[in-house]
Amino acid sequence: MKDLIAMGAVAPDFELAASGGSRYRLKKVLERSRALLVFYPGNFTPG
Repeated sequence: MKDLIAMGAVAPDFELAASGGSRYRLKKVLERSRALLVFYPGNFTPG
């Protein structure tokens, strides 16, 4: 598990697909505002 990011550390840049075919890149979002990244496992999933 050497790739874990410590709490409070700066996240590496990444890009995610959004609805409608657009994409979000962390670096671009942070140029305009702050960001909070939350991982939600979804309803009815174990854990």
